Amino acid sequence: MSLNENIDAPPEQAKAPAPSPEGRHRVRDFGVMSLICLLILLILFMSGSLVLSEVLVSLLIFCFAGIAYFLSTEPDARGRGNVESAAIARPQSSRESASSYSVSKVREDLISILTAYPEPALICGFDGRIIASNQMAADVFRLPRHGLGSPIIRRPDVLERLGQIARGGEPDPLEIEIAGTPDQFFRVELKKLTLLGEDLVLIALDELTELRRAEKARADFLANASHELRTPLTSLAGFIETMRGPAKDDPASWDRFLEIMYGQTERMRRLIHDLLSLSRIELNEHLRPNQRVDLAHIVTEGVEALVPVAQEKGTELELIRSADEAPVYAIRDELVQVIQNLIDNAMKYSPAGSTVRVEISAGLTIEQARTFAGRRWPNAARISIVQNRTEPDAQFAVFRVSDEGDGIPREHLPRLGERFYRVDEGRDRSVGGTGLGLAIVKHIVSRHRGGLMVESEEGRGSAFGIWLPMIAQASDSKSENITSDLSEN
Repeated sequence: MSLNENIDAPPEQAKAPAPSPEGRHRVRDFGVMSLICLLILLILFMSGSLVLSEVLVSLLIFCFAGIAYFLSTEPDARGRGNVESAAIARPQSSRESASSYSVSKVREDLISILTAYPEPALICGFDGRIIASNQMAADVFRLPRHGLGSPIIRRPDVLERLGQIARGGEPDPLEIEIAGTPDQFFRVELKKLTLLGEDLVLIALDELTELRRAEKARADFLANASHELRTPLTSLAGFIETMRGPAKDDPASWDRFLEIMYGQTERMRRLIHDLLSLSRIELNEHLRPNQRVDLAHIVTEGVEALVPVAQEKGTELELIRSADEAPVYAIRDELVQVIQNLIDNAMKYSPAGSTVRVEISAGLTIEQARTFAGRRWPNAARISIVQNRTEPDAQFAVFRVSDEGDGIPREHLPRLGERFYRVDEGRDRSVGGTGLGLAIVKHIVSRHRGGLMVESEEGRGSAFGIWLPMIAQASDSKSENITSDLSEN
């Protein structure tokens, strides 16, 4: 008999289907359940909890329930239903499996493509839910790591552009600012694309941080330079006019005027040098240093270089070193500038015969670092000028400079680090300050992802403390192992 003849045979010629194993199991289960119910009813009747009429009613109800159970799950119908549902479910399951595999494979390909893209980029839906992104985009939008939470864009300006695309529009590129230390600027472009029959949006970011910083540095330089150079230039013009006029034939006055003019030109030279340094530091503030240097060694060298200057001013420079080495990622010349600025400021505002203490420590937790840097004097006023987010298990190297001067009044602490801000403007000018030293220190520490704290007590002095993240020992050993493996190969 052929396959077609077997399919076309009348129903009465076909064999009755044999009971399935599932049907036999259901009969067995129902029998066990019936026996248990009968035993329970017998025990209740013998104990007097049920009368005979109640037992009969219970048996009757149980019989009707059993009949209804077997009618609703008649073996032939149940067998046909299972076959039909299986026939339907298997292709559906296969389609879902294939579809799931396709989506997973496409998502992996998207992540690979986005990872190779040199700028932040991601693909999302119109509601802002992210399908795939590279690590740079995850850092910009601060997406959860390790799959925690539902990744979604929460910026209103970007969500507004997504809504425009969903309505069929073509939004113009926008510029966004990501607040942080330091701030970052990006140009954002959104393009609609279709993937696996679904409409999605590609978001590509182009970083404008360096361009915006250059513009800001140029504008700030012009504004600050014109303001601060006006006074010495006016002074020079006045002395030149005097020397050409009333004091034309007075050589003694000329010597005094020339000395003052030389001081003014020196002040302008220092001012221009500090402005250029500050502009250069701000321009590169978003670039984290990657050079390995020893902070303890740099501090020791800085103190030794400034000992002759301290002796000329009649102050003592004391170094307290509790760490032999403090490896950090930094720009050596910038750290030298920080150390020199802080020590120089401490010596400027310390009376003759006083002591300027320089302390260095390493291997501290973040709380220990803050305590060492600026929580040492119980009655002092203190403030954190720079703070950066840190890893929970990070260790820090700390550098602290304290003096025995008059101290800084509490109301001036919040403005420390601003450009050209002076606590005592007349005194600052007399000692040759430009008002940019602490601003330079602030931006260098910010670039190095460290912290800066100041504490001051009037009549006791001031102290400035800096902490920088140390190079993790685990990464050092890992790099050493890699180096040794390469050398062996």
